[in-house]
Amino acid sequence: MLGLNGLRLIQKRLSVLGRTFPQPSPRCSMSSISPMVHDTTSLLPETMSPTVTSSPTATTVDIDAMDSLSLKETTTPGSQRSASGRALVPRRISKPIAVAPMVDVTTSHFLHLCRIISPNFTLYTEMIHCNALIYNPKDLYNFFGEPWEGKIVQLGGSDLEAMAKAAKLVQDNGYKEINLNVGCPSPRVQKGAFGAILMKTPTTVVDIIQEMVKIGVTIPITVKCRIGVDNLDSYEYLYDFIKLISTTTPVTHFIVHARKCWLKGLSPKQNRSIPPLKHEVVYQLAKDFPHLTITINGGFNTSTQIKEQLNLVDGVMIGREVMDRPMFLARVDAAYHNVPPENIKSTEEVIDEFLDYVLSEHERGTPHSNSVVMAPLKMLYGGRRGKEYRRRLAALILPRTKPLPDIVADMRQMMQEMDFSRPSDGESEAEDDLENDKDLEKPASPLTSCAQ
Repeated sequence: MLGLNGLRLIQKRLSVLGRTFPQPSPRCSMSSISPMVHDTTSLLPETMSPTVTSSPTATTVDIDAMDSLSLKETTTPGSQRSASGRALVPRRISKPIAVAPMVDVTTSHFLHLCRIISPNFTLYTEMIHCNALIYNPKDLYNFFGEPWEGKIVQLGGSDLEAMAKAAKLVQDNGYKEINLNVGCPSPRVQKGAFGAILMKTPTTVVDIIQEMVKIGVTIPITVKCRIGVDNLDSYEYLYDFIKLISTTTPVTHFIVHARKCWLKGLSPKQNRSIPPLKHEVVYQLAKDFPHLTITINGGFNTSTQIKEQLNLVDGVMIGREVMDRPMFLARVDAAYHNVPPENIKSTEEVIDEFLDYVLSEHERGTPHSNSVVMAPLKMLYGGRRGKEYRRRLAALILPRTKPLPDIVADMRQMMQEMDFSRPSDGESEAEDDLENDKDLEKPASPLTSCAQ
């Protein structure tokens, strides 16, 4: 017997090949969620045929050629599953906890710092517009750093041909996965007709992905979106949005920020706090699309919360907590990955290893400024000592023409001069008191980001 999940997967594959079958009725058990709307034609322009697969831009997609993370799941006797049908053992995502893409934050250098702290997390690059890659095809290393398993490149844009070319460049340069930005609400992104505004035209998202497949992109493609945009914030609309994309493209993994966003009237910063978090909406998606991989994003800042979420969905994405306190990853390593304390690197060990990386970047001839290369080190300490640490670090970086090897030497001298034998007043380090997340002070970040 195939069961409901098997039928859904077969239906999805056949629908991509041009055959449509009625979808099994989604299950809705939460009174706060409206009844489902099963007709995805509500998302299609009037000029298009009422069946999704008859889109004039539709192309035949070979699902089996796509190395999708979501389809790597194997169901074995005795495997553990959540109430929503998620596979807990084995999991669909090899590294289910991810660091969110954040403009001007998750640079190649910041991601390298995260990997030094722990290799156990999926890391998303900051969003790069497709045209930047097309016009600078030899500079992908400068944009994203070294490709490695678990590093996912986020692309922004809405032009079909440009997005497809950029995705092919990413693939050809050895990167393993692409994520489409369908969640950023910043005015500059809106002006370029991409980001969260694409949630208003889901057929454009479909066309972009189909164009990527048409020119030979075979690495996994995922979509990061919001639960709604402006007045398009009903669960019916979100359900149809996910259904349309998942039945007409190879996308099987959706990263969903559990807030809607307002494109007018709220700044990107306000869109991260004023629209309320509605995690239950993402949980409902996980129930209604048990064959899809669902990652939740928004408002998680303790290891306990993260562990709880992984019992409900396939993955959890964390952003601002890691931006403000990168050593939070060490805390999660201990709590979720069961890394013993003796194997967790101290902040000083992380800094020393990162400084070796800085020297290697200098030898490579990095085009980035001293401040960009050294920025990931800013938020490693909190409390009063953290303020002193950041003041001295900022002074080391100046003048701008100072060679990076001199900065590294001065930084190592500074680390010897400062007393790191015990936490300062108002501070707890990542290696101390691993269970008490909320007691740690979170210094105000000097960085800005378009956290989606």
